[in-house]
Amino acid sequence: MDAARMGRIALAGILLAMMIGSLTILDTRATAPESQERLYFPSGRFLVESSLGFREAVADYLWFRFIQYYGAFAKGFNDLRYFDLLIDGITRLDPRFVEAYHFASLVAWSDFGDFAKSHDVLKRGILHNPGNARLHFAVGFMYYVFEQDYPRAALWFEQAGECPDATDRERRFAAFARQRAGDDTVSLELWRTLLESTSNPQMKDLAVTMIEKITRRITIQRTYGPEFIGPIPEL
Repeated sequence: MDAARMGRIALAGILLAMMIGSLTILDTRATAPESQERLYFPSGRFLVESSLGFREAVADYLWFRFIQYYGAFAKGFNDLRYFDLLIDGITRLDPRFVEAYHFASLVAWSDFGDFAKSHDVLKRGILHNPGNARLHFAVGFMYYVFEQDYPRAALWFEQAGECPDATDRERRFAAFARQRAGDDTVSLELWRTLLESTSNPQMKDLAVTMIEKITRRITIQRTYGPEFIGPIPEL
């Protein structure tokens, strides 16, 4: 083994020892002021500069500790004051760690009630993983469920549906969101596209049902006017 590789391994060992030492504060209830404890926690930038050729391995280690840390929080043993530092470290070390972005976004809105933070985490993940349907879908889902912003949700669902790893789920939500936004024409086309692309029999049945329903509504609106209110007449 050449001296350069031995040096890299030695430095990685030192970094790991520093991380283990600094992360022992996650195993018990915090007693010192947060501003003081943060001084002993390695920043994401420091981890990237120090991890050399072991960035993914260090990210995996941090992820393992993050899961332990969150589990302890769920049991009431600690708070989440190191949440941002851990996620920043993991995603800086491995920007393609999709699960970290996704889980962090869930924690941001479910435990912090911070939807802006959740959006920021997901969009940072999308910046590094532009072809990942799951992250696009998660942004759209937040707009759809929590903010009832159906036009914006539809845009994100449609982007998710265009990703290489997209499934019927993304395309289905795009069609529903367009319908909720009042854009029946686009929703109809999305359902037709889903009908042609899916191999799932249940999804085909749903698409056929929605196509018939939306086509009928469009016909009624054209016949009686877009402001028609009342029982839908038989045509």
